[in-house]
Amino acid sequence: MILDLHSASRHELLAEIERLQGLIASVPLAPLLPDGESQNDQMREIAEMRAEAASYLRAARRLAREGHDAPEPRSALSGGAEREPAEAGDLASRLRRSEAARLMSEERLALAFEASGSLGWWDWDLAADRVYAGPYFAGMFGVDAEEAEAGVPIQLFVEGIHPEDRPRVSEAIATAVSKGSDFSEDYRLLSKSSGNVTWVHARGRAFNDATGRPLRFPGVAIDTTAYREGEARKAALVDLGERLRELHDVGEIAFAAAEAMASQLRASRAGFGVVDPVQETVIMQPDWRLPGTASIAGLHHFRDYGSFIDDLKRGETVIIEDVSADPRTALHRASLETIGIRVLLNVPIIEHGQFSAVIFVHYDQPHQFSEADLRFVRAVGDRAHAEIGRSRAEERERMLNHELSHRLKNTLAMVQAIASQTLRNAPDMLTARETLGNRLAALSRAHDLLLGRSQDTADIRTVVGDTLALHDDGQNRIRLGGPAIEIGSDAALSLALILHELATNAVKYGALSVPEGGVDLSWSTGVLDGAPVFRLVWRERGGPPVLAPSRRGFGSRLIERGLPGSVGGSVEHSFEPTGLQCRIEAPLAAIRSPQV
Repeated sequence: MILDLHSASRHELLAEIERLQGLIASVPLAPLLPDGESQNDQMREIAEMRAEAASYLRAARRLAREGHDAPEPRSALSGGAEREPAEAGDLASRLRRSEAARLMSEERLALAFEASGSLGWWDWDLAADRVYAGPYFAGMFGVDAEEAEAGVPIQLFVEGIHPEDRPRVSEAIATAVSKGSDFSEDYRLLSKSSGNVTWVHARGRAFNDATGRPLRFPGVAIDTTAYREGEARKAALVDLGERLRELHDVGEIAFAAAEAMASQLRASRAGFGVVDPVQETVIMQPDWRLPGTASIAGLHHFRDYGSFIDDLKRGETVIIEDVSADPRTALHRASLETIGIRVLLNVPIIEHGQFSAVIFVHYDQPHQFSEADLRFVRAVGDRAHAEIGRSRAEERERMLNHELSHRLKNTLAMVQAIASQTLRNAPDMLTARETLGNRLAALSRAHDLLLGRSQDTADIRTVVGDTLALHDDGQNRIRLGGPAIEIGSDAALSLALILHELATNAVKYGALSVPEGGVDLSWSTGVLDGAPVFRLVWRERGGPPVLAPSRRGFGSRLIERGLPGSVGGSVEHSFEPTGLQCRIEAPLAAIRSPQV
């Protein structure tokens, strides 16, 4: 039962105060959900109960004090002056107990609101225009806590409301006061000192007397900034996931992730850069930035800005909340502040075990990251890494399919040409079968060489050695010499076939047809007309005298058109008394290219 404060006696009021103290202290805090967040509805209901009880308690104490100020009437049978000291001592004792109980009640109420971490209460005396509020509520609106406890005009709290929301909230307050009705609004607060914006949900009720005269307006406000940010970030992660699924380029994926972080963390600049981990440089791509913020697109050396690249190389996210205080950047603060960086966040992208790209977020003003901020950064980073992995896998699949199609077409065309020319020029079917089989075997070995590697290039020494191994009898009659050069797949296939033809002719008619003969094969690089070139020389020695053939067969045409036909260049034959010499020259860039 609720006591009628205006008709109760002082003793009844004191008893009611004690009862309210117990009720307020017994109200539990909102239970925690498994994810650690409190249920907002429960928190609001509990806070409203506490605020209403606190307001009721305040009124009880006020009336009790008014009753104390008025002298009690004495009874004629009271015994006169003899009982006056005893009554005065008893009254003083009761007043001390009442004051102690009041202080304990206020402490318990303050502890309950403080423990909530996001609740503030107010009680507005409408007739006197005095708002009494707890320290948390006062702090939310930028009002001094001691002044709020003593009571201040409502205007001081209204001034803490964001200017864009102030007219709407003022109108809602006026409506509640005029009608004696409920008040429930979501609005923003703007800090005059820091400029930070926070969101609150405020609920209260205006109470009028029987004549409609406004009396009191108690209520509670809940800081909903974290809740709103959490919901906004959940939506941002969903939007980012949908956006990333439509992207395939690593740069576009990284930029989308950086933009999502910047918009939610209210940064001044964000983007991504392509990293050279050996040179420790980064090429910053066109960045997202606030109006008035300069772009940092272009080449940068990590060491010019500090030592945090060491953390990035280990795959660790770097967060530096003050470049002048962090030991990784303190010595380079001037370089960072020159390009508008006071706070930086870097998320490394690791591919094949190497630091290959970086997502960055910059602030040009001091900023502290909350645990919620860091969780959001990690979530965005995880999504970006997953999508980059997907993009890389799809890219590898496309390359493999393209390579398979390309090589299959080339192989079928080469087999068709070899078979057609071999059958056309062979004197009989037995010779045709043997020649065709050897040529296809050489082609197969060249394919095995390339398909056995993870890259689409091969070392020329491996190509030459494997191709000529079958033609050497183990006496080292074929001597090889030249530098290591990575050559493309098409060049490797053509070179393997050319060397097979030259070696086959040497075994049949040239230096390898006699025991004392041999072959010197050398290759090198040089410059011709300002462009790098590749040179290969086949020189036979110690063989029988050779003569220029009376007709040019497929083998000769394959040698002349094989490598030069694929990559450009020239072939020269010379039939010297000591043996055949063949010189091949082609552009080095074309020789090295994976696809020609």
